[in-house]
This record gives sequence, structure tokens and C-alpha cells, in this order.
Amino acid sequence: MTQIRRALLSVSDKTGLLDLAKVLVAQNVELIASGGTAKSLQEAGYKVTPVETLSGKGEAFQGRMKTISFEIASSLLFRREDPQDCDQAAQLGIEPIDLVVVNLYPFHETLKKQQEQSEVRGFAECIENIDIGGPTLLRAGAKNFQSVTVLCEPTQYREFMKEFAEHKGTTTFEFRQKCAAQVYTMTSFYDMAIAGFLTQKTGAVLRYGENPHQKAFVLKDPFQEGLAHARSLQGKEMSYNNYLDADFALKTLQDVHSWQGPKALPTVVVVKHNTPCGLAVGETPLRALEMAWKGDEKSSFGGIIALNFAVTEDIAAFFSEKFVEVILAPSFQEGAREKLKKNCRLMEVALMPSNAWQARSIEGGLLMQESDSFNLANMKVVTQKTFAEDKQRLAGFAMLAVKNLKSNAIALCRQQGPEFELLTMGSGQTNRIDCIEKLITSRLADKGIQDLSGVVLASDAFFPFPDSVQVAAKLGVKHIIQPGGSIKDPEVIAEANHLGLAMIFTHRRHFLH
Repeated sequence: MTQIRRALLSVSDKTGLLDLAKVLVAQNVELIASGGTAKSLQEAGYKVTPVETLSGKGEAFQGRMKTISFEIASSLLFRREDPQDCDQAAQLGIEPIDLVVVNLYPFHETLKKQQEQSEVRGFAECIENIDIGGPTLLRAGAKNFQSVTVLCEPTQYREFMKEFAEHKGTTTFEFRQKCAAQVYTMTSFYDMAIAGFLTQKTGAVLRYGENPHQKAFVLKDPFQEGLAHARSLQGKEMSYNNYLDADFALKTLQDVHSWQGPKALPTVVVVKHNTPCGLAVGETPLRALEMAWKGDEKSSFGGIIALNFAVTEDIAAFFSEKFVEVILAPSFQEGAREKLKKNCRLMEVALMPSNAWQARSIEGGLLMQESDSFNLANMKVVTQKTFAEDKQRLAGFAMLAVKNLKSNAIALCRQQGPEFELLTMGSGQTNRIDCIEKLITSRLADKGIQDLSGVVLASDAFFPFPDSVQVAAKLGVKHIIQPGGSIKDPEVIAEANHLGLAMIFTHRRHFLH
């Protein structure tokens, strides 16, 4: 633990400031402050060291320069545990700052007010409320959280004061690390709001969001590759929904392509409304395309197509009488581009996934998670009846297909020679049993498929009761793959054995909400 002896305070929101100062002064902590913060503290009777005492210069450029200086940044950044850093700090006359209390200019609030003002005045006010010194101080202190405590919001003061009292003028490593994480979270959202504001003002926006009345834009992560950076060859600009569906199609394609290994066969994915409605692996590109398209011909119309092979003139000819929104592929022959409809968007994409963290917005924040990886290392036949080797390969494909469907999900797949296809699927279902019945009695019947002995049924989650096995067996299914993990697994396995079904547990669930 590091004793807090000097604190730097620079806050636009003065909530709780004087209560915090009282606790710090009681422990003989030196208060260093800038501008309005210094004035508030001094008016309350506290002794304050102005920041210009450390920086050697006063405010400049109408307040744009206050706290940024070599001296102040050095006080935060030099490593207290590093003898070389400590010697250099002493030579430079740098004394440590142990606590940073900063909250930022109210950019978000200014943005809300902009609608009530003239566009020119509102824009200028937003620009002036982009904080520069605050994020610099916070990020410098947060980087050195082994020794420096950083508080970026008044809501943290109460917990800090409790920590400060319990540990007699110090804070724990765990507390400092938590505060550092909060700093980088806060500054990332702050910067995202600024990036979004300026992006809209430069005209780099999408036509609209999910619906015409919603504004939308795409921010490209400079540290990642992927669809946001994909090269667009022709067609109308990508819309918000185009990006959502294209991203889904690309991830599914990358999954299946990677699963096949270095000798991957031609693979095609068709996506409509964020759901794969066609998925096939064929011996030739045209064969894969035909199989995937027939997965659900009605839904394929106006869909998004992802291919793991180059688009040639023959492939382009396939689309001559068909309408698709976007085609994703590693490359497009010049002659093929000329044959494709000019309003069809063509995007060159990579076949290897970036494995970035996934972010999903909720009201007031983001949910973050790792990408859902696919691994059949723990796949195990749990029934008396086993899977032939080719059926195990098909089971892997079926599980991969269901992985990319919205939960609750069921996929029915078959293999013919080296080729695989998704025959039909049900996704986003609240009732797994109804889903199984409808798929087999309606969709497969429409395709004239009656013999299901060679089909594998895959479920994204475990069967909580034997009833799903009973329904599947009644309709002719002989092979099932599912994660397992239910407390009733023994009953489910016993029912499968009773009915003569073969069943695999993967021990890995693939929910997709």
C-alpha cells in the first residue's frame, strides 16, 4: 500500500468535493487543484496548491491549457517501485501525486442541449466541451495504479473514503485496480460519443438504422480487421441491417471454413434477418451455391450470401435472375462484377476470424464477452447405439450449423459423399418440442424428404426432459447431437436407448440470443 500524501483535484461536477476534501485534509493530504476546483476549495477554507505551482505556467488559451504538463504527468507516471525511475524523479524535482480526482467536461450533456441551439453555436459548444487534460490525467494515473488511486466519478467518493479510513490513509491494490478499470471504461465511452458526433458531422453515416427514422453510423476499430474494414467493390452503400446480416453470414462462413481444415471444400452461407437459412458444403462452388440456396428458396431471395471461394463469371451467372442484397467473398473476377447487378453490394472479406471481444449495447452500457469458440474435443457417444465415423463428421457439421442459430435452435443436416447441407432449421423458438415437430412434419415434408435415418438432429442446448427424444424418434430421426448437462440426462439417455437412437453429448452449449 502507498500512503496518500498529495492529491490532484480537477472536477467539473463539484458534487461531494468538499466532503472528500475534509477527509483528505484530516489526514494531512496536500490538495493540488486547478481553476474552478481550486476556487471552490479555497472558498470553503481549505489550503490549496495551484497546479501552476507544479507546471510553472498558468492557464492559457482561455482555459484550454491548465493541467497538461511534463511535471504533473511525471508526478503520476513514474514508478515508485523502480529505483531508476525514483532517482530520475529526484533529479528532476518531481514529487509523487498519489490520488487523482477528476471528472470530465460534460460533453454528453452538451450534446443533448445542441438540439435546442443553432447548429453553428451548438457545434462550437460541443467542441469546447471535449476534455483533453482530464482524460490525460486519469489515464496517466490509471496506468500507474500500482501506486496511484484514480477517481473519475463522484459516486466513487463514498467507497474511497471508507477504504481510506480503514487502511489509515492508504488504499488496497485491488481497489486501485478497480478504479483504473473504471477510468478506461469511462474514457472509452466518452471518446466514443465524441467519435460518433464528429462522424455524423462529416457525413460519414449510414443511410439509417434498423428503421428509416433511426440515425446510424459505423465506427471502425483501428486495432482490428474484419467486416467494418472490408473493401466494397460496387453497389449501394451498406445499410445498418446489411452490416448486421453480413457480419452474421461471415462469422458462420468462417466457422464452417475453419472446421473443415486446410482442404476446405466450397462453402456457402445464406442469411436473412440475422438467421442462416441456407448452409452447404459442396464438391464444386456452383454445387455448394445451389444446395445452400435451396435450403430455403423463399428466404434466400433478398438475402446476404457469403462464399469461401472467388466469384467467377459462372457464379455470377447463377444470380442473373435472383435478387440478393450483398455478396461476401475473398475475391471477384472483373468479368463477374460486370455480370452482377450494379445495385448488389460486393464485399471482399477474409476467411479467418479476428476473434475479437463481442460488444452488445444495453440501455446505459455495453455487455462484453469472448467470441463463442467451437470445440468438439469432449464429444462423446452416450448411447448403446453408436455413430459411424461419417455420421460423427456430419454431427460436427450439424452442431456447427446450430451454433449460429438463435436460441432455442434445432438444425437438421445430412451428408451425401463429401457434401454437407443444412436441410432445415428452427431458431428463436420458445418451445423446443414444437420446433422439432414443425421442422420435420412441415418443412422436410415440403422438400419430399421422408427417410430421416441419415439425418442428424442438432440442438444448441440440452434436452431437459426425454420428450424431445420421443418426438424426434416418432418422426424418424435416428441420430442426435446435443450439449448434455441436464439433471435428467440419465433419463434422456435411457429413453434414447429404449427407442434405438444414437446420441452424442458435446459438453459445450451454444446459446445465441
